[in-house]
Amino acid sequence: MKIVSGGQTGADMAALEFARHNGLDHGGWVPKGRTNEAGRIPEHFTGLAETDSEKVVERTRCNVASSDATLIFVDGSTSPGTQQTIAFAEEAGKPHLVVDVRDGTATCARKVREWLQSTPATVLNIAGPRASEAPQIGPQARAILDQNLDLLEA
Repeated sequence: MKIVSGGQTGADMAALEFARHNGLDHGGWVPKGRTNEAGRIPEHFTGLAETDSEKVVERTRCNVASSDATLIFVDGSTSPGTQQTIAFAEEAGKPHLVVDVRDGTATCARKVREWLQSTPATVLNIAGPRASEAPQIGPQARAILDQNLDLLEA
């Protein structure tokens, strides 16, 4: 399984950190300039390709289009980018799962596990709100991904 993400703080970076830490193939599309709200995305995140635009909507579209399925973490915060990810997945007819981390790590991990087992994907886009919109989304997404490492390594 290859994990792709747009490199934004929060859920995106949690996904890339998870993949890198566990030796999983990872990459994705990031805005021109390789930036997120915290500054430049570190170079140790290999496999990232810059879009022709600094607009984040372009990298969102590219990540949905270049993946087999999209896993989206939410926490009840308002995130236009997350809503755009859902819209792009629906428009493209791509499988996607929206997981509300307020349901708890165990419940979310079980939902993700069931979805991964029933959704054929070799490239998984992982998305969600940025850290400024949802300060705890990164650690919460990481905990859920950690509980599904065996399926993501397969």
